[in-house]
Amino acid sequence: MVNIHHAVQSAGGRVTKIKHAIIDVLSENGCLMNKAEIISALQRKKIAPNRSTLYRELRFLTNNHIVFQNTLFGTEYFEIPNAHHHHLICVTCENIEIVSMKNHLQEEEKCITQQNHFRTLHHSLEFYGYCQKCQT
Repeated sequence: MVNIHHAVQSAGGRVTKIKHAIIDVLSENGCLMNKAEIISALQRKKIAPNRSTLYRELRFLTNNHIVFQNTLFGTEYFEIPNAHHHHLICVTCENIEIVSMKNHLQEEEKCITQQNHFRTLHHSLEFYGYCQKCQT
């Protein structure tokens, strides 16, 4: 958490009450959250930012690569990049689950970036299909 706050300050931002709360909510969740879920989690903490403040803070965090954004089903989702993982996404109920990948994929990613002289900030690998509940 201290590193995240340092990253905010290094990017020229202030760790405001709202920004701190957004970071806390995303850290506690550990996986993708959309704006409505973030607002709901903030409200449970008795914090009620107006939408423009929330959007501005999320834009600052994503523009400075502190929080990553994915768009799934036309909805923006946000998460803090901690432990390397990918997602299983059900196309019926839109449930999102974290899935960890073993070393083979990480080695492949490293090889791709080295071969192409590319410095990766973030990547997204999502698996779309049907969760166990929706298969029945």
